Amino acid sequence: MFSKPIVGLANATAGGWGNLGGGITNLAMPFVFLAVRDSFAPGDDDAAWRLCFWLPALLHFGTGLATLTGRDLPDGNVDELELSGAKQKSRSDVVLKVGFSNLNGWLLCVLYGMSFGVELTVTNEAAAALYTATILGNEPRETRHSAAPGPAQAATYFFEYHGLSVKLAGALASCFGLMNLFARSLGGIASDWLGKRFGMPGRIWSLWISQALEGVFCCLLGLTTSGMALEEIPASNTAGRCVLLLSVFSIFVQMAEGGTYAIVPQVSRSALGVVSGIVGAGGNLGSVVTTAAFFASSDARTDDSFIKMGLAIVASSCLCALLYWPDEGGALLGPRALGRFNPQLVLPPEGYGGADVIDLSGFAKGAPATARSTVLSTVKLSESVSTASEYESSADAENGDGSKESAVAPAATQPCKLCSAELRSVLSSDAVEQALKGLALSPAELRHEDALDALRLESPGLSTDELRRRAMSAGGATDRSALELV
Repeated sequence: MFSKPIVGLANATAGGWGNLGGGITNLAMPFVFLAVRDSFAPGDDDAAWRLCFWLPALLHFGTGLATLTGRDLPDGNVDELELSGAKQKSRSDVVLKVGFSNLNGWLLCVLYGMSFGVELTVTNEAAAALYTATILGNEPRETRHSAAPGPAQAATYFFEYHGLSVKLAGALASCFGLMNLFARSLGGIASDWLGKRFGMPGRIWSLWISQALEGVFCCLLGLTTSGMALEEIPASNTAGRCVLLLSVFSIFVQMAEGGTYAIVPQVSRSALGVVSGIVGAGGNLGSVVTTAAFFASSDARTDDSFIKMGLAIVASSCLCALLYWPDEGGALLGPRALGRFNPQLVLPPEGYGGADVIDLSGFAKGAPATARSTVLSTVKLSESVSTASEYESSADAENGDGSKESAVAPAATQPCKLCSAELRSVLSSDAVEQALKGLALSPAELRHEDALDALRLESPGLSTDELRRRAMSAGGATDRSALELV
């Protein structure tokens, strides 16, 4: 969907601001819970946290309605683009086979699991932690530990280990998600910058470095308190250092995410949706795996779990060495270094275009940018006037006996795409106006019946006689808007 030079920044910013919701949720929901409990369910914590879900439910419903007003692509909606011929229709069998048979896609799936999956783990456990801290905050430490619905992390880390208040622990834990405000975009920018200078190897190195540093700072976060007894941590005054390390850890988590999705659109242009889905699913699966592997045990200390998870992240980042494109190479290999090997095991049919390939060559070039919101700008307008130009050039041709060739309008035998009833049904009045401007025929050309017929089909509300009358009234004007077509 986005241009290759800025695909990293565009994808990263869109995804990062989406993930930003996790940080805002951790920051806001403890206050929402306390407000709901005090106002609507005094003393009933169990009812209060259930009532809190009405707020995100209403927000989801509102944003869902807002998406109905959007457009599929910058050049128009998919059905309009396919109808006009600017975009070929996708074949589900080809898309599935090509998408699932690309080895680079599966490698990125694992890598994304150790970046976005890690973010989800920290965010999800922070939510469970806030439940522990808020609902069970007045109970003894050993009771809170056993009653927690999940292992301690983020907010519980600051609440349990550093002895901070519920609100302050939630605010500090939200720093992890709030880094999405800019950090994921940084990963996209770094990938675009290195990609511009070194091609695909530059993008791979950007991801590798970001993910390796993500693991390093995850380990450093755990090492800060790993050697201390739990009762000694609050008096150690290490909370500020841990907040700093948590924030830097989060920055590299988001940068790795942005770097991953800067590469995803380059994996398979003909199966972009499937590859994106595989990688995205890897992120969710990564959260399940990291939670089960490092935080599921009730005996596990959070800081020790951070160290183990960090080592796993560093190890998984080495998978970047296996990413390879035949024409561009990889992080350690040059182009064609593996001979005929292609990570795309099943190739798409010859001539099969990608889901994001839109061919506007030969289409209306004079239409303003605003016309691209409609199908008219992607219709070969030259076809709608080709009969007029052919007639114009042939009207003066002489037969062998010196007589003029009969000016028979060829419109009946050469219908244009604009004559399609299916196409006209999706045209708006603005689209018709832009198309007429794009044709830019003079009144002299309008005297031909074929050109008038084409215009009448584009503007069903006017008859051919009315079009001719308006053209005559417009004099020699070449601006089609002078005809006041509706």
